Amino acid sequence: MPSRYYFNLTDDDEVIRDEEGIEVPDLRTALIHAFEAIEELRKEDASPMSEWQGWSLEVVDSSGNVVHRLPLDGAAPNKNSRH
Repeated sequence: MPSRYYFNLTDDDEVIRDEEGIEVPDLRTALIHAFEAIEELRKEDASPMSEWQGWSLEVVDSSGNVVHRLPLDGAAPNKNSRH
């Protein structure tokens, strides 16, 4: 049964909420989408990575629970790694 996940950007003071989310079969698929979203953000935004210092992308389930957090100021995530 598919579940809806949301991808919020946050620096712990400010939150940019994903109001739409995506429906995927499992958390692993949601994380793959999160990695792809970070890659796309890095390609589209020419800002230096220092501007993302302290920011992360939160993967939030339909109950509002943060199930995974990916920092934006670190190295590009490896979407093939196992978490």
